[in-house]
Amino acid sequence: MGLSITVNDQLHQVEAPCTVVELLIRLNQPAKGVAVAINNHIICRSQWPQYFLQANDQVVLFKAIAGG
Repeated sequence: MGLSITVNDQLHQVEAPCTVVELLIRLNQPAKGVAVAINNHIICRSQWPQYFLQANDQVVLFKAIAGG
């Protein structure tokens, strides 16, 4: 069964179940140097393998930048 999600303001269909890690693989997005927010909440990298996407999730992928 497919899920409709939005990734960086673009509609995507993914097969359920789908974790954050699986989404990054499907998008050919390297995980290194990337931060993920879902529905305006940052998802810790340690949670990516067990965080399952839900229908209509709003996903934002952005470059993680260190600094202060």
